[in-house]
Order: sequence, then structure tokens, then C-alpha cells
Amino acid sequence: MSFYSRFRKQAESLIMSDRSWEAGLWALFIFISVTLFFFAYYHSFGIDEYEHIHSAWKISQGKEIYVDFFQHHHPFYYYMLLPIIDTFGSTTDTIMVSRYLSLVFSAAELAVTYFLALALFKRREIGILSLILTATLMPFYARTTEVRPDVPQALFGVLSVYFLVRYYDKKSIASLVLSSVSLAVSFLFLQKAMVLMAAIGGILVFDIFKKRIEYRHVIIYIAVFAASVMPYYIYLAVSGSFSEYYTMNWVLNARIPQVVGKLHYLKEIIVANTITCVFYAIGLILLFRSRTRQRFAVLTLVLTALTLLVFKNLWHQYQLPVVPLAAIIAAYALYTLITSKLFRLVFILGVLYVPLSTMHNFGIFNMDRTAQAESFAKIEYVLSLTREGDKVYDGNALFNLYRDDVDYFWFCLVDGLCLDTYQKMTGYKYDIYDLIYTQKPKVISTFRIPSLQDIAISGFYRQSDKYPDLYIRIDE
Repeated sequence: MSFYSRFRKQAESLIMSDRSWEAGLWALFIFISVTLFFFAYYHSFGIDEYEHIHSAWKISQGKEIYVDFFQHHHPFYYYMLLPIIDTFGSTTDTIMVSRYLSLVFSAAELAVTYFLALALFKRREIGILSLILTATLMPFYARTTEVRPDVPQALFGVLSVYFLVRYYDKKSIASLVLSSVSLAVSFLFLQKAMVLMAAIGGILVFDIFKKRIEYRHVIIYIAVFAASVMPYYIYLAVSGSFSEYYTMNWVLNARIPQVVGKLHYLKEIIVANTITCVFYAIGLILLFRSRTRQRFAVLTLVLTALTLLVFKNLWHQYQLPVVPLAAIIAAYALYTLITSKLFRLVFILGVLYVPLSTMHNFGIFNMDRTAQAESFAKIEYVLSLTREGDKVYDGNALFNLYRDDVDYFWFCLVDGLCLDTYQKMTGYKYDIYDLIYTQKPKVISTFRIPSLQDIAISGFYRQSDKYPDLYIRIDE
């Protein structure tokens, strides 16, 4: 017997027991989970995260979203952050606790992913493999560890799919209703859930024509969804803010041009998760040959296609609803095709290499919070120079989280994006010099200010001795 044969036999004997193999997979998933926590704890905060916290703060100050300040996302995430702001106040603790909340949602999404895999394939190992593959897909570890509404949107999206699978298994009306309610909640968190709505709607309509489900069940699904979202739309109509909501959330978003080509982000995922992507493609083929699980493959493929086609800018967070479904299919293919546990382990380690290296470089192997500390210090610096009621011009959601802004449009001012698009739509007047002259903000940044020698600024502001991009109003 060759050395290779002896080594393979000894290695497989160590992991042959199903119990020890599953225990090893759980241990590996726990290690990944710890890595995710440290990654979330150490990596820096982005402007999207500050945007969401500042939006929630504005609501806590009695401002009405879409009417008193610009926002182009659905509002329920901001209302959910209000207890954190009320508890921790205008501090950096609010920022960290908000990120911890995202980790709670991420853990819940992973739990639903596991039970969805069990419901589909009745194999615990496929469930654990689904957890491992989901947690290491780039959109998941890069975005669910951040403060953003995409995280609960994705959670309730996969929960909707789970209950839909339960409905098809048992023809349970209760599961059908829970699927519809979950989909509605996902939509209320973020309107991007419309692609999952379209995919599920297509599946249900197709099954009506194939006489696989009753017509009245689809009516129930639609009615429950409508009843779940209707109170919010009634509120918009009664408050007189429906027009602003529709313009900002639908018309404006539809007209914002493409910033980065879609292939750029697809390439990042394929490079970081090559093995998972290959098994996902293979898994789709395998499932299309299975009559009992074909529906799930169609749903996932349609959701993937709609995500690629509908959105002009394919940021990683846009792909979150697809991630757990694709990971489950990839896990099924890995389990089905690689019968040797030893070779399965080799593939799993290959799956983990790039994601864990990336997360460790920003986490356990590099416990450096310098970027966070510098960002927090700037936020606290601006707070120390201002009082409640004072105004600040930030322009890029970098440091002003807890003070009023000088204009309705307070972020997304980059050329070609929200403000420019809205100006082309409506002729909206935005003059930063006039705003500074009339609003007299205590602190301004140099962002999108062509000249600091304008009469609105020169003589009224001095450059900060700590931050060259900040100017402080001289006391009058």
C-alpha cells in the first residue's frame, strides 16, 4: 500500500464517524462566527453606516423623513434604531451598539438558513455546510457586519422563503401567511425586496397554471401582504408625505445612473468565493433534475437574475437576499458530489482560505481600531464645538451624526448621484455658499466647496488646527 493510500485511509478513519464529522463542522462554524465578530468589531465604519444613524437621529429629533430631510430608503430600520439612540444618546456608543444589532440579525439569518436547508434536504450536514458557505460569501461577511437596513431586509427575505418551503411541504395555510408577512416586513425595511417579491410571485402564478396550488391560496398570500404594508401607506397618505416618499424611493432611485460596472462586483465575489460559485452552478443543474426541489432552484436562479438585471449599481449589499439561497444550493452540490469526507474537508478549507484571510487581516490578526478611533474622534470633536440646535455642513456623512444640517440634501452630494439627479428632475436650487451664508453652520467641511475664498466663508471661518478639511465659524 502506497504512502498516499495509507495516509488517506488513516485520515478518513479519524473523521469517518458522522458524529465526529458533524462536531468538527460545528466547531469550524463557531470559529468562523468568532472571526465575524472580531471583523465587525475592528473594521472601520463607512459613510453608509453614518448615513443610517444620522437619519435615525433626525427622526428622534421629531423630523419627518422625506419631508424634512432627504432619504431614499424605506424608514423602518431608522425607527428600529431609535431605542438605541434614546438609550446611548449622541455618543459613539450608539454607533457600536448599532453594529452589534446587525450581528444579531446576521446570527438570526444564519439560523434561518440552517433550518431552510434542513427543510429542503433533511440532512444536518447540508445545513451546517450551508452555514459555513453563507458566512464566508463576500456580500455576507462584508455587509451584514455593518449598520445598514439591508441586513434585516435579507433576514426577513430568507425567512419568507423558509415559510414558503414549509407551505409547499405541508400545504399549511399558517406557513403561507407567515411567508407573506415576512416578505412584507422585508419590503418595509428596504424596497429592494421587490426582486424577491417578483420571484415568489412568479413561482406562485406558475404553480396556479400547473394546478399545483389552489387559486385561493395565492389570493390569501396577496391579501396578507397588502394588509401588512397598507397601514404604512395609509399613514403616508394621511400625513401628506406620499408624494415625497414615492419621488425619493422610486423615481429618484430609478434615475440615478450607474456608478460602477456590474461585472466589477461580480468579479470580486467570484475571485473571493470561486469554489462556492462553482458548486452553486453545479447545484442548480442537479436541482433542476430533481422534481421535488426544482422549485427552489428556479426561485434562486430567478432571484439571482433579477438582482443582476434590475439594479444599475450592483453593490454587495444588493446581493444579500441571494446569498443564503445560493449557499444552500452550493452546500447540497458539495455534499452530493464529494462523497469522501477527506476530500470534502479539502474543498471546505479551500472555500475558507480567502474569506478568513480577509476577515483576519482586519480582525484577529490585526487588532487595530485606529481607523475607528480616528473617525470617532472627529465625530466627538465636532460635537465638542457645537451645541444642540447648531448646524453643521458635512456633505458626505463622515462626521456629523448628531447635529442639524444646512439643507434638505445632506448626503449623496457626489457629482452624478442623488442631488444632481434630483436637480435634473426638478430644477432644485442648491447653492452651498448661500446656505452657509444664511444658515451660519458652526462647522463646515471642504467637501464640494469649490472655493473657500467666497464671501460667505472668508472672514467668517478659520481652519481647524486638528482637521485641515474642517473650518470653524469665528464667534461674532
